[in-house]
Amino acid sequence: MWDNLWPKLGGGLVFAGLFASWSACSQGGFIADSGKTASQEDGGTDGLLIESVSPARGPSTGGIKVLLRGRRFDSGSSVSFAGVDSPLVSLSGEDELTATLPPSPGKLGLVDVKVRRPDGKEALRSDLFAYYPGQLSFGAPRNFTVDSKPSRLALGDLNGDSKLDLVVASRSSGSLSILNGKGDGTFDAYRRVGIAGSPSAVLLSEMTSDQALDVMVACDGSGSSLFLLTGKGDGTLQSPRAVFNVSSAVMAGGDYNSDGKYDVAIPYFAFAANGIGFLFGKGDGTFTNAGSQGLPSGSFGISSADFNADGKADLAVTLYDDSTIAIMQNLGSRFQILRYVSAGAGPHGVVAADFNGDSKADLVVSDPDGGALRVMLGKGDGTFQPAVVLPTGGATPQPVLAVDLNLDGILDLVTVNVGSMGTVTVMLGTGGGQFAQPLQVAAAGSHSDVVATDVNGDRLPDLIVPVSSGSSVSVLLNTSR
Repeated sequence: MWDNLWPKLGGGLVFAGLFASWSACSQGGFIADSGKTASQEDGGTDGLLIESVSPARGPSTGGIKVLLRGRRFDSGSSVSFAGVDSPLVSLSGEDELTATLPPSPGKLGLVDVKVRRPDGKEALRSDLFAYYPGQLSFGAPRNFTVDSKPSRLALGDLNGDSKLDLVVASRSSGSLSILNGKGDGTFDAYRRVGIAGSPSAVLLSEMTSDQALDVMVACDGSGSSLFLLTGKGDGTLQSPRAVFNVSSAVMAGGDYNSDGKYDVAIPYFAFAANGIGFLFGKGDGTFTNAGSQGLPSGSFGISSADFNADGKADLAVTLYDDSTIAIMQNLGSRFQILRYVSAGAGPHGVVAADFNGDSKADLVVSDPDGGALRVMLGKGDGTFQPAVVLPTGGATPQPVLAVDLNLDGILDLVTVNVGSMGTVTVMLGTGGGQFAQPLQVAAAGSHSDVVATDVNGDRLPDLIVPVSSGSSVSVLLNTSR
C-alpha cells in the first residue's frame, strides 16, 4: 500500500516514514528503467561489448575519469558520451578503457555511451550512464498567496491528477491553505480550511484505505488537539475531526507496528509533563491509543529510521531543553528509550538518512543556538559517531531536510535560518557523510519551514518556503544545468 502512495506524496520528501523510503528517494532523479538496446542483445559488432560504466553518473561540466569495462576493446578506440567524444582515452586491456568525461551537450539524465574501435566496429549502451547538473542554481522565487503568516508545509496529490498539491498551515490564523498544483511549478488560488487550534505540524497519508490522501494536523497552545481531515479524492477535505487531545509542535508517521496501517508518533509538551504518544491506525481513519512515554523535555523534531538494524522503524526525537536526542527502539507494539545522544545546546529539527553510503542510518540535527547543523554518522547498533559541526552561515537554523538536489546520487542538506531573513541554506553532499560549504539561495522574507520535491516535471527537486512574515509561499524552481 505504501508504494502506491509514493507519487501522491511527492517522492517521499515530505513523508516522515521509514528510512528505506529515503534511500529509494536518494537514488531517484533522472535514472530511468534500464532496458537492453540492440547492441546489448547481440553483443555489439564482432563481439565488442560494453558491460559497465563507473561511476554511473557524472557532472554536466565533465572532467572526471570514467572506467568502462567490457569485451574486445582495442588500442586507439574512441569513447563518446551523448555523441561527444572523450578528449582522452586510454586502454588498460581488451576489457577496460578509461575515458575523460566530456561536457554534456545540454543533455541531462541517461545518455548513449559508445565505444568505436579503429576498425569501425561499435558498441553502444543507453542504460549505463547519466549526466547530472554540474552547477546548482535556483530561479527567482514565485510567490503564491495563502492565509496570513504561514508556518508549515506539506505536499501530496490530493485530487488524484498526478500533480502535487500544497497544504500550508498558518499557526496564528488557525487555518490550512489548500493549493492545487498545475504540474508546471504554479498553483491555483488557495482554499481556506479553518482549524480550531494553532496548527503547528502537518502529515499527509492515506489513513482511511480509500486511495485518497488524508491530512493530519497537530496543534499547540491552549485547547490544542490532533485533527484528522479525511480526503475526498477530489482535492477537498472533510471537516476536521479531533482524534487526540495533545499539545504538539511536530509529528511523524509510518507503519510502526507492521500491520500495514498508518500510525502516528506525537511528541508533546506541557508544564511538567513532556513526553511522546503513539496512535496505531486501524485503517479506517480511527486510531488506537498505544500509550505514551515521558521525556525530559519538549520536542520540535522527530524522524524515523532503523537505527539498530533489526528491521523495525525506530525514532529519533530532539529534546530542546535537555540538549539531547532520544533514540527510541521499536519493539513492535511499543517503543522504549534506547539511549540519549548529546546534540548541542538546543537541538531542533532532525532528519535520518544514509549520508555516507554504508547502509546505516545517520542523523543530521539543527543546532539553532550554535548556528549550525550537526552530522552524526550511525554505527548500525543504535549508537553514533561524535557529531561533526557544520556552520550554516546564518542565525537560528531550525528545520532541516535531506534531498539530492543535483541528482548526483548523494544526499544534500537544506535548512532555513529563522533568525536570518532572505535566504535558504543548501549544503551539497560530497560523499562519505561530508558536505561542501553552505550556499545561500535568495528567498525574500522570513521562513520557518522548507520542503523539496519536483513540482514542474523536470525531475529536479525544487524548494518551497512559507513567507512567515507575510501571506504567501515562495516556490524556487531548480534551474541547475
